[in-house]
Amino acid sequence: MSLVDRLLDQIKWVRRSSTLRLSLLLSLIFALGMTVAIFVALTLGREAVERRVDSTLSALAGTAVLEDARGDSAAMILRAPDNLRGLPRPFERAVARGGGTIELEDDFLRSELWRITVTQDSNGAPIMLALPIEESEQAQELLAGILWTTAALVIAGTLAIGLGTGILAQRRLSKINATLGQLAAGDLGARTGLEQAKDDLDDIARNLDNTAIALERLVTQTQNLSASLAHDLRTPLARLRAQLEMLPEGEARGIALEEAGRLSAVFDTIMRVARIEAGQGQVGFEAVPLADLVSEIAEIFGPVVEDSGKQLRIDVEAAGTVFADRQMLVQAMANLIQNALIHGGETITLLAQGNRLGVSDNGVGVDPSAFDEILKPMVRLEASRTTEGSGLGLALVRAVADRHGARLELSQNTPQGLRVLLNFAKM
Repeated sequence: MSLVDRLLDQIKWVRRSSTLRLSLLLSLIFALGMTVAIFVALTLGREAVERRVDSTLSALAGTAVLEDARGDSAAMILRAPDNLRGLPRPFERAVARGGGTIELEDDFLRSELWRITVTQDSNGAPIMLALPIEESEQAQELLAGILWTTAALVIAGTLAIGLGTGILAQRRLSKINATLGQLAAGDLGARTGLEQAKDDLDDIARNLDNTAIALERLVTQTQNLSASLAHDLRTPLARLRAQLEMLPEGEARGIALEEAGRLSAVFDTIMRVARIEAGQGQVGFEAVPLADLVSEIAEIFGPVVEDSGKQLRIDVEAAGTVFADRQMLVQAMANLIQNALIHGGETITLLAQGNRLGVSDNGVGVDPSAFDEILKPMVRLEASRTTEGSGLGLALVRAVADRHGARLELSQNTPQGLRVLLNFAKM
């Protein structure tokens, strides 16, 4: 994987992480709040300085006499509003609007910033006073620099802490999510192992582990019970069949042998499903080209389908290669073909489309609302109760799909019938 791909994956991970988004959002809100607070503080501070200078100018004007003015100095300019000779033009514009702050392009009496007010002297005569405020402005700029630098450091630290906290929380959530994924994939031995932080995430992880332990115990007991029952009953069934075969030829003997064979097939299917569900890992998995697999299955089951008076077709479209257990796939396809022979129409189609493998038929089909029901073990719809079957065919197919991490897709065939596909993830 290239550096760009890894970077994109990291960006996607951050975008999908709710904890990181929340941490960054809170950090950004804090940063925005701090920025606004500093901006307001500096603005109010500047206005306070200007008000204080205006108060000083008004106080000086109240004690001054224009006639006694000795001229301009670097500390203060005191003139009549109509006598501004020698002063830069910004002074005239400020006087015209009644005062304010001006900024000169060049130093005038060692200052570029002046605060001007137009008022009256102690005799009531109009007077213009101006004070240099460059030192105050420099002090404010220094204060602003200190505040913004401090804010930048605090914001950077807050973002770093928020990001670090979010990453730590996300790692624990990712571990919990990965454990749930393993459990969903059939690995009932998966555990989070999170028991350090002693907080709410740790409580969730601990409850998940306890639930997984209980689930593993129940599933194991159920699997062992079904497998043990099937295994223990095979011997009595074999003895029963042997005794039935010793009976005289006749219709009753044939029916009894047929029923014994059906019971034996049901127990065999239960044991196969239990073995598939109990399996873990990918031992025995290999690259299986779906087109070759469909051709092989057609050769094996083609004569069986023809003997039943039906037609077997192949529909291969850009078939891919999947990493799977070939024998399990053959077993699943055999069950789907058997279901189509019993419940389907006159045509059975083997499908291999991309990374999807399955069977379709042109029978009466199944109502979509019943799709979830027919996947359950030992469940048979009312319409199929008069036909052969144990209700375990699709349960085994589902077990094979779960074992491979594939998605089992049931849909109505066009124009009629049922389509069952195992949708494998791309390699």
